[in-house]
Amino acid sequence: MNKIIKLGTAVLFALFVAACNKADPAADYQKLVEWSVANQQSQAAFQQEYMQKLSSGDETQIAEAMNALSARNVEVQKSLNALDIKSPEIKQLKDKMQSVLTLTSELAKDGLALMNNATPEATKAVQEKTEKTTAATAELQKLQAELAEKYGKKAE
Repeated sequence: MNKIIKLGTAVLFALFVAACNKADPAADYQKLVEWSVANQQSQAAFQQEYMQKLSSGDETQIAEAMNALSARNVEVQKSLNALDIKSPEIKQLKDKMQSVLTLTSELAKDGLALMNNATPEATKAVQEKTEKTTAATAELQKLQAELAEKYGKKAE
């Protein structure tokens, strides 16, 4: 009888631990939405400054803007990496966000290199990277819309 009680206790404990470690997609999605909302204000301010520098026509300002974009994306990626997302479905969204940030940074660096040394090959490479980034962004937006419909608020 004592062995049955111990076995039953062990089984209940194992079920409790398994339940605690179970991924909750809705909660993970909410974490991602909250992270996104928290970053929106600083992103908007950065975007405004970035666009001003790009539209200045000054190569130094444009270079600063491109470098700032890459640095900003690294910081955003670190912040995004810090989110503890367990759900594979929501992790896919997080990974796609990371991918778009990486592509955007690479595109900024390539665009800066193209500015300094415009060759037909470099121009073609930037065009291809632009298409790849645009496609990845469209995939991200589609995934965001699907998950927003499924779990609630939109992660922007």
